[in-house]
Amino acid sequence: MIFKNDGKINKIFFIFIFISITFSLSFAGVAFASSAQTEAEKIQTGDEKSVIARGMTYYKNVISENDKKQTTYVLEFDLMKSDFEIESVFGQDCMYKKETVSSMARRKNAIAAVNGAFFSKAGAPLGMLVHQGKIVKEPILGRTVFGVTNDNEFFFDNPRFDARFFYKKKETDKPAYIELDGINRTPGDDEVIIFTSEYGNKTRTSSKPALEITVVDEKVVAIGGCNSLIPPEGYVIHAGGFMAEELEKVSVTDIAYMELYVNPVWEKAKFAVGGGPRLLKDGAITIEAKAEKFKSDVVSGRAPRTAVGITADKKILMVCVDGRQKNSAGMTLKELARYMKRLGAVDAMNLDGGGSTTFFLMGKVLNSPSDGRERPVSQALVIKPKDGFDKELTAKIGVSGAVK
Repeated sequence: MIFKNDGKINKIFFIFIFISITFSLSFAGVAFASSAQTEAEKIQTGDEKSVIARGMTYYKNVISENDKKQTTYVLEFDLMKSDFEIESVFGQDCMYKKETVSSMARRKNAIAAVNGAFFSKAGAPLGMLVHQGKIVKEPILGRTVFGVTNDNEFFFDNPRFDARFFYKKKETDKPAYIELDGINRTPGDDEVIIFTSEYGNKTRTSSKPALEITVVDEKVVAIGGCNSLIPPEGYVIHAGGFMAEELEKVSVTDIAYMELYVNPVWEKAKFAVGGGPRLLKDGAITIEAKAEKFKSDVVSGRAPRTAVGITADKKILMVCVDGRQKNSAGMTLKELARYMKRLGAVDAMNLDGGGSTTFFLMGKVLNSPSDGRERPVSQALVIKPKDGFDKELTAKIGVSGAVK
């Protein structure tokens, strides 16, 4: 499938649907039970259950399992019945900066949020990202990606990056092309990388030799060295090392465009976030840690965890588990997969965890981050009001948990 960007890297627009909203708030004990649950694996009574808004329910569970306690936080979200939507947010609205989940949530007037993608020490998110209909970061190592389409359908996929940059002198010419290695990240030696405005206003590159080509509206508008300006409605192609020689034939005013070869579902993607490993697929537990090349710091032992899942009736589950604390030991990936299944998920994946695990709801962080305070992260999943919804009303909900 050819996914052509028309000079703007597959920008897809969507329409918000306005729906009236009613609110109710109730507290009740809740207990989950299934055939997979054993006598050593019980969820205590007296846990919290709150209907936050139409289509949105919050659970807090305390689980006793093999003499270990686990404290979990769950948001169940029915996108089709809600006046809210789910969105991916970058720290400080930039792909290489960090910010706490609560700060990102408040900036977006969000009612709920959890931490999302893994990230580097410098703050760059790791794995595939789609932001406002644009692919702004390539997939890595075949890892699992969670996405939402313009039709508000959810999906999990394990995409591979296959993209090319084409250029030619005139329409009748046969185009030449060069294969691309990545999007919006620091180039390695001899790599070809795309930079878009989501990365910032400059490429911040410094490798030599290098060639950078600026494209706007499928026309080459500038050619130069490193640290080029990134146009808001275009992109820059960086070619380092011997790959720079491959693009020396390109001239200003040449026709230029990109093609991304992807699973057709990505043509409709509104946003997506990479994570992993996969926990559930079609209702079956499948820990894909080895296939997705995760290291022991993610795979081994119990830890604070964050996960996202989809239920059989198409609801989103956003889940956090406290860990490294007396009242919550954290979960292994297998325990997390089993828990997601008991909550009703049929597909699920792990997100960044450890000190990053943060569960924000109605104006406050409800979980207990293992660092003793919120850790700034590079990206978060937030649930915010759709356009046209009364934001002042949302703010009141965020303070009190109910409409005043």
